[in-house]
Amino acid sequence: MRLAWLAPLAAALALGCAALPTLTERPEEYRLFRAARVAPTLEERLRAADRYLHDVPRGPHTKQLRHWFDPNEERYFLAAFNRLPNLYAYRDALPDGPHIEDVRSRIRVLETKRSEVVTRSSDENQRIAATQTHLREVDAQRRAFVTTFKEWTARITKITTFGEPTSELADETIFAFRLSEPRGACQGDSCRKLMQLGYEVPGERELVKREALLEVQLELDRGLLQRARLAGPGLWTRLAEALALRPLPSPTPEERADAINRSAMLVRALLEPTLPAAQCDVATPQPPAVLERKCHGLQARMLAGQSAADDDSIEIAPATP
Repeated sequence: MRLAWLAPLAAALALGCAALPTLTERPEEYRLFRAARVAPTLEERLRAADRYLHDVPRGPHTKQLRHWFDPNEERYFLAAFNRLPNLYAYRDALPDGPHIEDVRSRIRVLETKRSEVVTRSSDENQRIAATQTHLREVDAQRRAFVTTFKEWTARITKITTFGEPTSELADETIFAFRLSEPRGACQGDSCRKLMQLGYEVPGERELVKREALLEVQLELDRGLLQRARLAGPGLWTRLAEALALRPLPSPTPEERADAINRSAMLVRALLEPTLPAAQCDVATPQPPAVLERKCHGLQARMLAGQSAADDDSIEIAPATP
């Protein structure tokens, strides 16, 4: 009975010895052991335990730390296997760890994959940027064709100097005809300016290249202006392609009729400022005319060619009785 109190005392002393340095343990060894138990992060605890196990293979805490270190290091390695930041952390925390070679090899694999992903992403971004740039250029070309048609239609519908020399045309019209590229020229009683306008429209799977020829024609009689025309082979089909964003390389009769109607809507709008329908004699057109207006001493006609090789045109001339 007198010795019963010794058992609790012995247990308390044993616990105290596990948490305190032994009489033969060096201070730096004990600091490693203590860090392995109480350091704030898992990486710091693993680092301290790994150093202790390497530096003090037969220390008083070796068995205890080995029992803790082996399963925790294994779990840490497996958790880090597909995560570069965690692999870097393992490499830095355990430069001599049991899985350090596996970690270095895995880092190389993941860095290579990441580099490939970055390269593919960069290549894809460049392709997207190039495609977007091309689409903007295509849209600008298409708009340039339509705009050129509109501008020249507006110029010839504003001519008020029929029966006079071409030098009496508006300064802007003379500049656009003679000085802007491609430059127009006169030979005898015929003046011509031929423009070749490329554009693209969406096909079934890709953009389709198209081309329109647009010619400004001034017809003279002994040097005096008699008629102004804007013409081109299949012009109304080409214009409808650009407006509807649909290629018509070999239009059916229905597609051709639709193209003419679509172009006629635009031509009517362009005639309104100088030859408004409300003030003009809008006669029922006779083929090849599609549209006719007559007022203010002028006559405007929209003409459709009979075949793809024939010119479509809009012409302005003094009105006939």
